[in-house]
Amino acid sequence: MKKKFTWKLYHKIFLGLFLGITVGIILSSMGGPDNPTIAKMMEFFVFLGNLFIRLIRMVIVPLVFFSITSGVINLGDIRRLRNIGVKTIGLFLLTSGFSVSIGLLIANIIKPGSGIDLGSVSANNIEIRELPGFYDVVLDFFPENPIASMANGSMLHIISFAIFTGIALVIIGERAKPVTELVNILSETMFKIIDIVVKFTPYGVFGLMANATAQFGVEIFGPIAKFILADYLAAISHTIIVLMLILLVGIVKISPIKFFKKAFEPWLVAFSTCTSSAALPFSMKVAKKIGIPDENASFVLPLGATMNMNGTCIYFGLIVVFASQLYGMDLSIGMQAMLVLQATLLAVGAAAVPQIGLVISITLLESMGLPLEAIALVAGIYRIVDQIHTATNNFGDLVVATVVSKLEGTFDYETFEADNMTKEIKLSEQI
Repeated sequence: MKKKFTWKLYHKIFLGLFLGITVGIILSSMGGPDNPTIAKMMEFFVFLGNLFIRLIRMVIVPLVFFSITSGVINLGDIRRLRNIGVKTIGLFLLTSGFSVSIGLLIANIIKPGSGIDLGSVSANNIEIRELPGFYDVVLDFFPENPIASMANGSMLHIISFAIFTGIALVIIGERAKPVTELVNILSETMFKIIDIVVKFTPYGVFGLMANATAQFGVEIFGPIAKFILADYLAAISHTIIVLMLILLVGIVKISPIKFFKKAFEPWLVAFSTCTSSAALPFSMKVAKKIGIPDENASFVLPLGATMNMNGTCIYFGLIVVFASQLYGMDLSIGMQAMLVLQATLLAVGAAAVPQIGLVISITLLESMGLPLEAIALVAGIYRIVDQIHTATNNFGDLVVATVVSKLEGTFDYETFEADNMTKEIKLSEQI
């Protein structure tokens, strides 16, 4: 008897993504935002996308605070928290360094900046923002007012305060048990709210993609198609070589294909929305299916959503080489090596806000004396490349959480293999 097809959430998300792109291309060919009727339709698409993002933002602050606090409490040992923290941040730095290097390698091979006419490009309309110095970056990990930071959605502040809260509750011990139980219940409550909110995801993804494609159309791919190709190729290479083969196969010793199937839903949400915060709740849910313990997932994944920028680091390597190639300037091996270090530290220390990659890339170009015209060229299509950046960031978070669990001896291989075992049992019953 043929099994009836059931629509899973990621099927619906992918359909929303495909329909959004298709509708957007059609509307763009009919005039796009210059057509008053289409402009009205785009307002509705924007509404759908904004409603989805608003629903996610509604729950993301309490989710991050209670999940991290709960994760620290459930670890139950300050020394274990220290060990997990060191391994997590070390892996973030390592994978980010690899990603910058791969971005540089692909850019040197494909040469995306060669043969582009800069006659009509101007960087005068780019607003240059200074990034904080080293001491300011360290200070910015700690809030002056945690309540104000929660109201403003400052994730680094929320994460650090949640860690301190969890540590304090662990130190208090038995007397804090009523509070720890409440924190665990509230953490579970946030996940139940997410279960409700995610049902709207396909419609939000449709709205975001339809609006973006209707506005940009397909013409924007022409002038810098090589840059987009290089960005996507580098991200895919990093995912396969570093995240899948070196970390998943080499260290954890599990099937990367099976892992990606389990992680596909949050990857698709990240790709569709360009928002790590939107994908975080999905990552927290699939972490259970992968075999990552709750206490590890609750600590590593929210931290990764803020600090881990594998995909964005790829862009840093690409944009610097791209800018140098625009004017026929050669970057020495030494300069490229320094770029790997500088970009890695900037990525880990920077706040996870929309388009932070553009801001950091301006700083990198200025610090190396390169022209800003490259930013003017890329700014118009940044959302297109930022999709693969965010998806790679999200996938990297889950891989790091898996590796940390393996190194801590807590990764659940039985849970990871559960789907296959179930299929084998059903097949044997049919035979």
